[in-house]
Amino acid sequence: MQLAVKFLGAEPNEQTPNIAAYSVDARGQATKIASLKDGKLDLGPESKLGATVTLGPDVADTKTLDPKLLVTLRVADQLPFWKKTQSIDIPTLWWRPWWPITICLSGKVNKCYPFIIDRVPLLRSIAVGIGPIVWERCWPVCNGVVEVWESTCCCFPFLPLYVPPFLEKLEAFLAANPVMFPAVPQPGAKTRRVNRALAKSVDRAIAGGKVDLRFTPNTELAQDLEAMKGMSAQDAAQYFQLRPELWPIWCHCSQTKLGETALNPDGTFAFCYEQYLFPIPICFRSYFYKVKQMQSGVWVYIYDGAAANQYFNADQIANLSTFLGNACGNVPPPPGTDFVTLQQIGSTPAYNLHSNYMGVDGANNDLTQTGAYTVAAPIPASGGLVNSNDAPWCKTLYFMLYFDPGMEALGAYYYRMSYAPADTNGNPVGPTQILTNPIAWSKFVTVIVGGLPQIDIVPQALGPNTVGTLTGLYQIPYNADADWLSAQFHQYFDTTTLNPTASGVPGPGNGRFLLVVETFDNAGNRLVPAGVGLQPGDKSTPFQFIRLMSASGPGSTANVPQAALTHLFWADNRPVVGEIDSFTLDGITSSEECQFLSGPSSAEFQVGYRAYHAVLSDPDPPNPLPPASFMSNFELWWERGLSGPTGVFDSGGDTDMPSTRASGPPQESPAANGSLSTLFAPPPTPPPTSCSFAIQLDVYSKHTDGSSHFSDLDAEALAAVALSVT
Repeated sequence: MQLAVKFLGAEPNEQTPNIAAYSVDARGQATKIASLKDGKLDLGPESKLGATVTLGPDVADTKTLDPKLLVTLRVADQLPFWKKTQSIDIPTLWWRPWWPITICLSGKVNKCYPFIIDRVPLLRSIAVGIGPIVWERCWPVCNGVVEVWESTCCCFPFLPLYVPPFLEKLEAFLAANPVMFPAVPQPGAKTRRVNRALAKSVDRAIAGGKVDLRFTPNTELAQDLEAMKGMSAQDAAQYFQLRPELWPIWCHCSQTKLGETALNPDGTFAFCYEQYLFPIPICFRSYFYKVKQMQSGVWVYIYDGAAANQYFNADQIANLSTFLGNACGNVPPPPGTDFVTLQQIGSTPAYNLHSNYMGVDGANNDLTQTGAYTVAAPIPASGGLVNSNDAPWCKTLYFMLYFDPGMEALGAYYYRMSYAPADTNGNPVGPTQILTNPIAWSKFVTVIVGGLPQIDIVPQALGPNTVGTLTGLYQIPYNADADWLSAQFHQYFDTTTLNPTASGVPGPGNGRFLLVVETFDNAGNRLVPAGVGLQPGDKSTPFQFIRLMSASGPGSTANVPQAALTHLFWADNRPVVGEIDSFTLDGITSSEECQFLSGPSSAEFQVGYRAYHAVLSDPDPPNPLPPASFMSNFELWWERGLSGPTGVFDSGGDTDMPSTRASGPPQESPAANGSLSTLFAPPPTPPPTSCSFAIQLDVYSKHTDGSSHFSDLDAEALAAVALSVT
């Protein structure tokens, strides 16, 4: 039976959809009977038609059919009309949803650092408001697959009267999940005090396992909550309808996987598909994503948008961030050809290491390095520190080199790294010590499993290798030789083992040292830039060692006309110091353990404290002498009673308090900040006239390994006092 198809309601010259007729069994499985061809459907012999015929959009895979789009007709009811007219009429309500529209989704995936194995302390510090929430060190993720999911959330129309119960539900969700869904830090706030009630809630959530490294902390829901609280109920209801991340909190949602797409080398992705519009007034449609990478032959999910409660409209670019996975975006390589350089320390670019303090000459030759293994005396005294904040290096440093691809054709096959403790003038103290840590890089390889290609990740040892009498050689991993995973390091050094013998330098683990990079061919000959004096075993080669001077642009690199590339580092592994020594009320000071102090409301309470780092107390003449303390900042604050109000006695930056540090009298907090009238101010009303006060001194260090801040080098001091107003 061949029937002409009439699309009722179609405008002149309006394009109509491709449709098909299906038979659907009791399990809901559709089988295609006929497709529309030349305006007709050929249903076949009447005797072979079943009890029903189902009409819908013509799709290649019947498993993709949306049951809501299908229209089922009883053959016995329709057959007389079909015989009489030899046609089938399809109402507008049926066929218009069968016309697909193309929807394209896009986004980018980043891995955010620092590199730390146990990130729970970091998440805790973010949740209680003392850690970073803006990730400045995020690198693109590649070599992964993005799963694209559609979320359909249905609920009764969201009316203004639903706003109060919704906000209660949202507040309860945030209170139960304070670690991964924290509040947003107030702009410009410098306080790093911990709200004890919030800290208790955060610790309970961590103990309950409510920690997920597949996404970075998501503050979007907290922002939505604050925004809706400040709106009228009508505006809040409209706000709800525009925010897909809010719908799962209130509505019933179902999820459908739409497909997969590969990540591009820069971490971006795009996915387009055809969608059949089937509008349901009480339903909302949004999208979320899951990202997986192949790790040791197993797909591992490194991002989960459903767990992150991150949903997007079709026209939104999805910026996704995670703690997991292998990043692919290193610091861009410097300009030029045929060169070798130190590119990064952890995730810190090498130009942020203050090792270029002497600048360049008129020919753009570096003036800091005076010999293969020596540098000029640091001027100013910050040589070897981190440029941005005069921070010292600590713990284990990971070094990433960059070998221009042209070096392979020039015969560069091995590299070697070594170090030597240095005195305050940058001169090596004792012999250079070769680093011989085992180094292996991971790479993607294709293997055949069951006749099908499969991606696997395998390690390849780079060294150490011995060639003749040379030890500590490592094979250079050129990008053209293997599909290496990104963000891998060429060598590492534990600075806590540094033991300089220079006079006045505290050790172990403290003081300056020189890091040396050399290159060799496969026979063990050292490659030396052309024009540089040769030693036995050296080979003059047309390449350059370069030092990174700035991020980019003219003058961002300098040639180092030496047989090796040497950088000056300044390490310090000593924690900062925080001590509370005494209390003073109206000029009377006491260091007793238990103190019960009273006075009129105008009386002024002061705390004697010490916040400093010991480096400035090194032997006289100061050796070493940094330009400022290795303490980053401190805050001395108080809290009244049990979860009462808080305030600040004193705070500061990288100036040691007192300047005498461990010796002499302590620093006293400003008297005006400790007036009893302030300490006993409302709430509640009326406020108490007697209470205990907890006093805490938080001191933070500058130290870094290039990627992380280490809280074990910070300091905290606690004290308590009972005060009353007479």
